[in-house]
Amino acid sequence: MLNICILVKPIMDPASIKWDYQSQEFSYISNTFNSADTQALQWACDYKEKNGAKITIITAHDSEFTIEEKRLLKYNIDQWIVLKQPELKNNPGETAQIIAKELSGHSFDVILTGSVSEDKNSGMTPAMVAELLFIPALTNIHHIDVKEEGLWEVKRSEDRGTVQTYEVKLPILIGVTNTLGRKRYIPRYRRPPKIKKEIRILEKANEQLNVQVMKMTEPRPNIRYFDIPKDSLSAEERLLAIMGLSQDKKEQSGKKVASEVNDKTIHFISQKLQKWLQEG
Repeated sequence: MLNICILVKPIMDPASIKWDYQSQEFSYISNTFNSADTQALQWACDYKEKNGAKITIITAHDSEFTIEEKRLLKYNIDQWIVLKQPELKNNPGETAQIIAKELSGHSFDVILTGSVSEDKNSGMTPAMVAELLFIPALTNIHHIDVKEEGLWEVKRSEDRGTVQTYEVKLPILIGVTNTLGRKRYIPRYRRPPKIKKEIRILEKANEQLNVQVMKMTEPRPNIRYFDIPKDSLSAEERLLAIMGLSQDKKEQSGKKVASEVNDKTIHFISQKLQKWLQEG
């Protein structure tokens, strides 16, 4: 029997985000799950119905992030592992490491997930998880055919309507698109199937994230306004002068110096750089 793992990414529901003009901030925010991930989950449930399989869902999110369990319990799953990590919203790059660490303690034949998430569209997490687990990965897959239990045929659309077909051996991580299989509406509050579901919530409050945060304002560059570079400067020196960055930290100037890097100074630098590039 096939052992399938589905990585489901909790996200903020884009349709629920509204701007409150009275309080001048976003409000009415509710959470949901990435649609491509749930499409992979639906495909796994269809496969289980026909061939039999064990389905495990793994989600990782910030401890302050609340999710609605009923939205996933309506699917015919066997186990759901919830990984909660404090401050994960400020360090999203750690999501793959947390998931890979949990996966390393299990034995799955295939890992299915959406290729990208609807909130940031980066698609980094699946590839990073596969790399950390030392297994192959294919993303943007829109069709899966199970030729044998350990040999699958998958298809991916490329430019100008070209479709590439791959034969892959398990174990593997497959990132899918929203067009995988047939879409089916399942009522949000439908009574779940009468099977035993194990939900394990792992709190990682004492686990320290290995992330080094670098601030843009340290060290602060000398950003000088109204500085016209001389024609005798080299290309590198001219570029630094136009951007307002000083090579000599001890350089003293009576001209106006920006105290910090903010949106206004970044916009000023970009405009100067674009003008210089247009001049050739």
